[in-house]
Amino acid sequence: MTDRKLKLYIAASLDGYIARTDGSLDWLEGLPNPNKIDYGYQTFYQSVDTVIMGRITYEEILGFGVDWPYEACKTWVVSQNPKLETPTKDTAQITGNFKQHIDDLKKQPGKDIWLVGGGRLVTTFLNADLVDEMILFITPVILGEGIALFPGQPKEKSFELSGVQSYETGMVGLTYRKK
Repeated sequence: MTDRKLKLYIAASLDGYIARTDGSLDWLEGLPNPNKIDYGYQTFYQSVDTVIMGRITYEEILGFGVDWPYEACKTWVVSQNPKLETPTKDTAQITGNFKQHIDDLKKQPGKDIWLVGGGRLVTTFLNADLVDEMILFITPVILGEGIALFPGQPKEKSFELSGVQSYETGMVGLTYRKK
C-alpha cells in the first residue's frame, strides 16, 4: 500500500498573494473565463477525500454564504482554539501535534489529502515537510499586497517541476513534486 499524498492546490497572483489583505478573492473570481474552464478542479477534487485548512480559511469559507463546497470530503481544521465550532458536515479539529496527526492520516487508506490553505498553514506544513505536491495556479493579476502564499519564514526546500499547463485565460498551472 502506498501512503496518501498531501497536495497543495491553490491559486496565487503574479506577485504571490492568495487573497487580498481582508481575505477577499474577488480578483480571482473576476478573471474573465468565457469558456468556463475549471483548471482541472473536478479531476483534482475526485482524487481527494480529505481536506485540511486553517481556522481563518474555514471561517472565510463559511462567511461566503454558499453551500459547503467540500461535502464529499472529511474536513480537518487546524486551530489552537478548543472552542472552535465546526457546523459543517464531517468536520473535525486538529489541535496539538498536527504533524503526527497528518502523518497518521497519510498512512490510512483512502484518496489523497488536499491542503486548502491559508498561507500561514501552508508555510507551517512546508516547514514540517508534510507537503508532497504543489499544484499552483498563477493568475495574470498583480495585487500589490495581500495574504502571501508562503508568509513568515519558509525553510529552503527543493521541488521538481512535473507539469505545466497554460490556459486561454492567462492562468498558468504549475505542478511541483517533493524531491
